[in-house]
Amino acid sequence: MQRQYLLVRMAIILSVLGLGYAALMVHVYRLQIARHGELIEKARGKYTACRTESGERGRICDLDGNLLAGNISCRDVLAEPRRFNRDRAQIVRVLSKELGIAPTDLARRFALANGQESRPKEIVVKRGLDIRTAENIAAYHFRGIRFIDGYRRNYPKGSLLANLLGFTDIDGKGVSGVEQLEDSYLVPTPGRAVYERDRRGHALQNESCTEQAAHNGSDVYLTIREPIQNIVEEELMEMVRKHRPKAAYAVMANPATGAILAMAQYPAFDANNRETMRDPSHWRNRLLSEGFEPGSVMKAVTAAGAIDYGVVGLNSMFDCESGAWVYCRKTLHDTHKYGRMPVWEIIQKSSNIGMAKIGIEMGPARLYQTMKRFGFGDTTGIGLPDEASGIFRPLNKWDGLSISRFPIGQGVLVTPLQLLQAYCAIANQGVMMQLHVLDRIVAPETGYMEVTVPQVKRRAVKPESATTLIQALKLVTTEDGTAPKAAVEGYEVAGKTGTAQKVVNGVYSSSEYVASFAGFVPADNAAFVLIIAADTPTDNGYYGGTVAAPTFSHIAERTLKYLQVAPAQRPVGRINGGPPEARTDAAVETVSRVP
Repeated sequence: MQRQYLLVRMAIILSVLGLGYAALMVHVYRLQIARHGELIEKARGKYTACRTESGERGRICDLDGNLLAGNISCRDVLAEPRRFNRDRAQIVRVLSKELGIAPTDLARRFALANGQESRPKEIVVKRGLDIRTAENIAAYHFRGIRFIDGYRRNYPKGSLLANLLGFTDIDGKGVSGVEQLEDSYLVPTPGRAVYERDRRGHALQNESCTEQAAHNGSDVYLTIREPIQNIVEEELMEMVRKHRPKAAYAVMANPATGAILAMAQYPAFDANNRETMRDPSHWRNRLLSEGFEPGSVMKAVTAAGAIDYGVVGLNSMFDCESGAWVYCRKTLHDTHKYGRMPVWEIIQKSSNIGMAKIGIEMGPARLYQTMKRFGFGDTTGIGLPDEASGIFRPLNKWDGLSISRFPIGQGVLVTPLQLLQAYCAIANQGVMMQLHVLDRIVAPETGYMEVTVPQVKRRAVKPESATTLIQALKLVTTEDGTAPKAAVEGYEVAGKTGTAQKVVNGVYSSSEYVASFAGFVPADNAAFVLIIAADTPTDNGYYGGTVAAPTFSHIAERTLKYLQVAPAQRPVGRINGGPPEARTDAAVETVSRVP
């Protein structure tokens, strides 16, 4: 009986052990086979982590590869206050000294991070720290302080071309200018690195492997020529020093291709120095975002349309009313008491009355179509952020005075870039090219290249009309014209001055003007078109021929030398009377019908 009892007990024990072993085997099977992948991932998640590795943002260069925007290696400093232990006071003291952050601010930030009851809280103390400063801090071997390698955007030429280049935010994203326009190309593709960590979640040093490599952003090459940009900015600042305007602008392009060669403005900023960026208005590229009444520089456009429609020829005569003329009960004045003058002299002397009468001869429909063909009232399509279209009212919104004021650049708002586009069309025998600032985009790792091909936008006027107008525009820069100071020795310069009254509190000011000059050289085969404007010059004159024309001459002379443009073979000097085309032009020989 006793023996049977023992056998039963043994059987029960063996059964229990067998069941336990079977259960253990099932559990082992589940762990080792059924849930193997799941548990491996859990283990990896506990003892490994992923870190994003950044590549370099693409460079921005001029046409010839001169660096305009690049990157500097830097480090972000991060802190995990719960690991500071007894070093907290020293950490605050050292970081305050090296980073220029007040000790109270650091202590407050660390206390907030330390107050998190969940997992250890790591905070970014400062981004974009230079390598030397980071190494100074790292030398203390503080627990809870670590660094992440990265890049900081840098503009090696300082304020040069700042308003065109734009800048990036703290996360490296383009927020203005070319940085914003081409951000999708410039931005790098991030990589992925896996690293091991201890049971507290802290990274183990030198234990990482890259699963996906980071790729640098593409490089952007502009149509800008840095040496020309330097010339333009230097001469523009000389004009600012002499005439002390509120603002000043200069923009240059190749009329045959539409490529922008230089673009400058005052005031500007230096994206390396955030102190110069306190005023957000300085960030704007005013050459394309800010309109002004152009005044007499618009007369070339009016004359181009009148010649193109066959309304006038250069010898057509108009009575300039001895300097004062009433139209629609408003008196229009000239600076001098001119009598009867041919069209070429109206352009040369910049007669408001004469050009207003030319506009009336054209009629509203033709004048409207002319200004639209030259691009006014529409953006140029250059593609840069925040481009304005200016203000040019549709034909059904004109009043009785419009036909006499629009031809002389009053009542319309244009941007310097729109003026550039119009004068490029005149200089290019009436063909308007699409303005562009991007030359090519190059992927640094593959060499793949996207190239901008010059595109014809439309024809503004017939080639013979442009040629005829250019003969008159040459006379503007002679001794008898309004801009002899725009002349360049050895070259024929064609252009037009502007001295536009600003509208202040709804009326034209008698003390605030925009002085401008728009021109090109050599006149018959232009290497470039250049627009100069000074907003409210306060010293040493305010006329376009006094303020802007000399700056045009200085820039043109230096640029022609840089481009190695040969001077004219025949002597260039004073031209007496009208241009040859004016004296022989038989296309239209009329006397104004305007009373």
